Amino acid sequence: MSTDGISRLLEHVGLRAHTFFAGPLCGLHGFAADEGLGHLHVIRSGEMRALQAGHEDILVHTPSLLFYPRPLDHRLEVEDTVVADVLCASVRYDAGLENAITQSFPAVVVIPFSGLERIDLTLNALFAEARETNPGRQVMLDRLCDILLIQIVRFAIQQKLVTRGVLAGLAHPRLAGLLGELLDTPRRAWTLETMAARANLSRNAFANAFRDAVGSTPAEFLTRMRIAQAQRLLRKGRPVALVAEEVGYNSQPAFSRAFIRELGISPSAWIRKNRHAG
Repeated sequence: MSTDGISRLLEHVGLRAHTFFAGPLCGLHGFAADEGLGHLHVIRSGEMRALQAGHEDILVHTPSLLFYPRPLDHRLEVEDTVVADVLCASVRYDAGLENAITQSFPAVVVIPFSGLERIDLTLNALFAEARETNPGRQVMLDRLCDILLIQIVRFAIQQKLVTRGVLAGLAHPRLAGLLGELLDTPRRAWTLETMAARANLSRNAFANAFRDAVGSTPAEFLTRMRIAQAQRLLRKGRPVALVAEEVGYNSQPAFSRAFIRELGISPSAWIRKNRHAG
C-alpha cells in the first residue's frame, strides 16, 4: 500500500466533517439522504439500533463508529429506558459525491472502538472538547472528526473492506504508483500506452488489471478524476478557463463537454448551485 498515495488521495477528495450534535440521545432520530451528505456517528456509550433504507438493521451495543460515506436515509433508535452518549457529524467532499471514498466504500461501515489503533487519544480529545464551550470549539470538533474519518479509511483498507475502486487500486503493486501520478498530474496527456508503460504492463494486461481493481476503464477513471479535481478548484473560486487547463483539457469547451457528461450540468451552472454550499 502506498502511504503517500493514500495521503494524496484524501487531499484531492477533500473529506470534511461538520459536527452538529454532541450529548445524550434517546428516542428516534432520522437523517435524510436528500441533504446530499454522508454522516458519521460516534457512539461512546449506550445501545441503539441503526435502521437504513435497503439494508439490514444494525444493533450497536458496544462503543462504535457508524460511517455512512454516501447520502442514505437512516435512523438511530434508542430505547426510552436508555440514554446514549453520541456525537454526530455530517460529511462533505470538496470533490463532489462521486469520489474515491464514496465509490470504494460500502453503504455503511460499523467499527467498534476496539478495532481502531490509537483511537483513544482522538476520542478523549473529541468528547472533552464537546463538554466545553471554549473559543474555537466548532473548528476543534470538526478537525477531530476529520482525524476519525482518516482512521476509518485506514481501517477499511487494512480489513479489506474495500475490494474495488481507487483505494483498491492504491493497494495494487503495479497500479499504486500510476494512480498517485494521475492524482498529481491530471493535466498530462495520458494515453493507454503511457499509463500501461508506467505500470510496466502490456496494454491488454494493464487494461484488465485496472478494470478488475478500480472498476472502470483507465479513460473513464481519468475523466472522473479530472472532473473531481475541477470541482475542488472551482469551489476555491478559480476561473473556469484556468481550471480546464489545470486538469488536462486543451480548451474550455472540451472541458465543459466533459463536465456536463459527468455531472449533467455546466461548470458555470454548477458554480452557481454550489456558491453557498458549506
